[in-house]
Amino acid sequence: MKLTASFVLLAVSTGLAAATALGSQAVLSQSDDLAHAEAPLSDGQLLERIEQFSGLTSDPVELYKLVDPAGASDLDEPRLLYVWELHKSEDEAEWATEGDKLRLHQQGLKFTDITETRDLGKKNAVRVKEAAEYPPISYQSQVRDVISNLTTQNMYDNLEKFTSFFNRFYRSENGAASSHWLYLQVLDIIAKAPASTPLSIRKFTNPFPQSSVIARFEPKYPSPNKTAAVIIGAHQDSANYRFPLLPAPGADDDGSGTVTILEAFRALVEKGFTPEYPVEFHWYAAEEGGLLGSRQVAAEYERLGRDVRAMIQFDMTAYTKQNHTATVALITNDVDIPLTEYVISLAEEYADYPVQRAKLVPGAGSDHMSWHKAGYAGAFATEGDPFTEFDPYIHGANDTMHLPNGEFSFEHALEFSKVAVAFAVELGGWV
Repeated sequence: MKLTASFVLLAVSTGLAAATALGSQAVLSQSDDLAHAEAPLSDGQLLERIEQFSGLTSDPVELYKLVDPAGASDLDEPRLLYVWELHKSEDEAEWATEGDKLRLHQQGLKFTDITETRDLGKKNAVRVKEAAEYPPISYQSQVRDVISNLTTQNMYDNLEKFTSFFNRFYRSENGAASSHWLYLQVLDIIAKAPASTPLSIRKFTNPFPQSSVIARFEPKYPSPNKTAAVIIGAHQDSANYRFPLLPAPGADDDGSGTVTILEAFRALVEKGFTPEYPVEFHWYAAEEGGLLGSRQVAAEYERLGRDVRAMIQFDMTAYTKQNHTATVALITNDVDIPLTEYVISLAEEYADYPVQRAKLVPGAGSDHMSWHKAGYAGAFATEGDPFTEFDPYIHGANDTMHLPNGEFSFEHALEFSKVAVAFAVELGGWV
């Protein structure tokens, strides 16, 4: 018998909690003492408490309340969730809780949190839009000059630091600290830019601790006919789907995409890139929380009437399955097809690895879906066919740079940096 979405969400939010009530009561006094502690728990203290209490309950919400009562204070907050495997569209989204998101993760169910952005795309749906036309490839010498400046060593050094955070959970202090570290790296690159390169940076704050980071190349000669932004994105957060307070280095998901576009950004800045159109690099918060960060950004752009020429997401760019040929893969569902075909032509021109088309389970994806939903053209580049070359280490403590058999490859990720550079220059122009 197929359960309805309502029944499933009710089951995960009440059934498990009831089953663990006795265990919760057994440690209530210890948890109450902890709730009044002035200092937040250290990562080591959290691990000790997880080990202490994990035998009492398998429900992540109940365990969270036992381990870190102060941190769990908002887990009962109502959230409007579109669960991809249960709902046909966002119109069928159902009210659940912040804690239910942890349960859905543990069950392997994917979702989008539309609580604050349920009207995303409605304003753009009534706008008159011209059919997109993408320019012929014409900046080969500039693109190849920038590509020659890309290095895997920078990517290694940045990812080594980025994965040293205990996790990058968007609701945690680690999530805030890792985001701030990333902001400082982008700021440092901008500080070293040639004086003639018009650049800006923004920390896009959210209701939760982790911020998105946006860096922007301003057009050298602003024109009212060339205001549409070219956007290159990745997500900066990580998640342990077993339990959110456990380690989650997130090397591939999506530390790899984060350093992929960071390296492309650095190389463009050092070469004095001055576009015709605004070109933006986005590092989104809280993708694992239901595309929260990117939906907030896309909603602001839509609300302010900003145009977007094209957006591409880089999510997981370094895993290379043993005995498989490494490729640059472009996802072909839940994306803008003309833009995707254009990106394929860029990858075939500038990347040295084979290029393939691949599909995801309908509804699955990454932050490009926020822009697609908002009515903008979005594409999605990833490391391989998700059905045959999926990284089995993600969403846990083993998503590290140091995989067996050389399955984590910075050389693979560098191919996506080349595509990011090409996307920026060929769509943004260069003057």
